[in-house]
Amino acid sequence: MSSLSTGVSSLSTGLSTTNSTVTSLSTSTSTGVSSLSTGLGSLSTSTSSGFSSLSTGISSISTGFSSLSTGLSTTNSNFTSLSTSTSTGINSLSTGLGSLSTGTSSLSTSTSTGVSSLSTGLSSLSTGLSTTNSTVTSLSTGLGTANSGIASLSTGLSTATSGTAALAQLVNAANTASANGGSIIGSTAGGAAGGGLTTQGNAFNSTAMQTVASPSDCTVANGADTTATGLCASAGTRAGVNGASATTVATGATAYGSQSLAQDKNTTAIGFRATATYEGSVAIGFQARAIADPATAVGSNSLASGNDSVALGASAEATANRAVALGAYSVADQPNTVSVGSPGSERRITNVAPGVAPTDAVNVSQLSDVRRIAYSGIAMSMAMAGTYMPNMESGEKALGIGVGNYKGYGALGINFKALNNDGKSAWGFGLSTTGREWGLNFGASWKWR
Repeated sequence: MSSLSTGVSSLSTGLSTTNSTVTSLSTSTSTGVSSLSTGLGSLSTSTSSGFSSLSTGISSISTGFSSLSTGLSTTNSNFTSLSTSTSTGINSLSTGLGSLSTGTSSLSTSTSTGVSSLSTGLSSLSTGLSTTNSTVTSLSTGLGTANSGIASLSTGLSTATSGTAALAQLVNAANTASANGGSIIGSTAGGAAGGGLTTQGNAFNSTAMQTVASPSDCTVANGADTTATGLCASAGTRAGVNGASATTVATGATAYGSQSLAQDKNTTAIGFRATATYEGSVAIGFQARAIADPATAVGSNSLASGNDSVALGASAEATANRAVALGAYSVADQPNTVSVGSPGSERRITNVAPGVAPTDAVNVSQLSDVRRIAYSGIAMSMAMAGTYMPNMESGEKALGIGVGNYKGYGALGINFKALNNDGKSAWGFGLSTTGREWGLNFGASWKWR
């Protein structure tokens, strides 16, 4: 009986431990379900601010966790059944022990042997229950780990929700563009601050910072085949946007760069604050302005403000009609002229071919030839004039030689003269040369009373 008592005590202890472990399991499961509930609550709140398209995916996640809840409920039911079965087993054991007590009074020796066997069986049962207890403990640990995983999932979903909120801005921009008959493409804009975009505005030479909440608030593409790329870029205009007082449909216009403005049909503005105003105008470069009908300005701060004018180069200015300014800081302020510099900052034009047509430009080589010929002619004339001839009698002849020099060009001259026998007529000729150029003269004379 002593052995039986010990075995029953061991059984009681094992069952007590099992009960404690099951209680811990219940508590752990409750904690896990609570964390799951909290995570799903956060997920629900975050998801509500995201896209409606995420609803289906979140519903699938909810269904999965509902299945997990059902599984845990089934586990709870199984442990309840285990408790019931154990209770029934103990009741049966109690009944058996009652019968054993009755049998002991008649068969002491046999009972002693049976009790010993029962004690051994109870010890084995105690060992089995201990093993069960360890398994339940491991299950509790596993559920705790599952708890951590669910908490991590909740954190990840919160992060995903933040990304979804940022994506919402792009959706708003796309909706705005679509409402105005356009679409958007991806690009990166610098100067982001406080959830908006920082810009210096479209005023010429402005450096005052201002913040634009969304590019869609100030970017305009109004017309067929228009393209506006960049913060507050405008291809065409919309009244009240970027300072425009009226709406203009600018078919074929292209604006590329922050604050670039292509305001009429087939205009092109490329660069920060580049502005092309009239149909067909082109402005390329930082603050380049083609603001005449039409005009072309290429270069940083270049200006073409005369009709059909062209300004090429940084800060080049063509302000007169049909004027052309070539090179940085060149100024063309007279109609129908081409300027390659400005007063005090003149330039040479090099590698110019010799002019051929009457309206062609000449180069220095051609001018040098003209100078050489002109100076040589003067020198040869002086050489001929320097052939001093003596006084002559009838029938006499004379020969004279002279030398001339002008501006470094030298010449040699020879004159021949003959007087007729009657002394009333004379004739002669002269020749002069520089070695490269030649000159010839001839003359005759008469006298009478």
